[in-house]
Amino acid sequence: MAKRDDAIVPNPADGEAMTPPAAASTRAGDETAPAPSRRARGGKSQGGPGPGETDSPTSSDEPRSHDVASGATVPRSGVFASGATEWASLADPNAAAPGGTYSTGISGHGADIGVLGTDNGIGTGVGVLGTVTNPENSQPAVYGFTQGTGPGVQGESDGPGPGVLGTDNGTGTGYAVIGELTNPENPKPAVYGSTAGTGAAVEGDSNGAGPGVFGFNEGTGPGVRGSSIGSSPGVEGQSSGTGAGVLALNDGSGPALEVQGPATFSRSGLATIAAKKTTVAVSFPGVTRNSMVLATLQTVAKGIAVAAAVPDADSFTLKLTKAPKIDVVVAWFVMGS
Repeated sequence: MAKRDDAIVPNPADGEAMTPPAAASTRAGDETAPAPSRRARGGKSQGGPGPGETDSPTSSDEPRSHDVASGATVPRSGVFASGATEWASLADPNAAAPGGTYSTGISGHGADIGVLGTDNGIGTGVGVLGTVTNPENSQPAVYGFTQGTGPGVQGESDGPGPGVLGTDNGTGTGYAVIGELTNPENPKPAVYGSTAGTGAAVEGDSNGAGPGVFGFNEGTGPGVRGSSIGSSPGVEGQSSGTGAGVLALNDGSGPALEVQGPATFSRSGLATIAAKKTTVAVSFPGVTRNSMVLATLQTVAKGIAVAAAVPDADSFTLKLTKAPKIDVVVAWFVMGS
């Protein structure tokens, strides 16, 4: 952007110039707005004064279309104005926006893009930067607002980088990304992820002591919920190390794990001990001599009971108190390593 004492040159299209709405309000009652004038560097306008200006020269240190002495809130002239669907203006103290009137540094409107920031395909800097340096300022550096069906802020990536990145820059103490809903009637999630690919819709990765994903609830709902309507699980936990795939922990008075509905375990099953036999060996990889094996009869056999379930390396042996006259079925369940 040019300094304040640089020339500001409107760029009309097809010979027709149009001021932005804010600037146009200073010309109320005019049938036709005067043609934009080219402002000479450091001097007064050529071709007459612009909105809020006088014919007297102004200091290069003060805005040319804002009367600082009187405190008048007169928007500066547009830096570009052309056509009915696009315009731009600088320093409009009366810019209308959803929720009220605000003082803006730059206002832009376009049929497709209101404000565009780009590295032009060859630069190495950011396209658009929003920064807040006042430690007492609680407002966001970049804010998006919508009353339509699209997002307030959208990020898109056509390369290997993320569409949107939130970071503490290695020195901050706040959240990288936060999703917040304050409408108690809103059933939507505060953070939502959707994918048509093979990866996760939402993924959390921790390189420190904290969890990869954490859910916390102070209301009546669950801290974390997963749901599925197909054959895949609603929630999956996996560990490739020595830690648990899923840990259920309760340091209060409630249960650490509650199951509503059928529960299946991969380390359980049925074994048959043939008639006139007292033992059967069950091969099961992962069982060790430290494993705990629970076993119970599934067949009624008078005077017969399970005497022992003895674990070994990758197997265990089920023993009966005596040989049955018929085949009996024993259910087993392995716990521990």
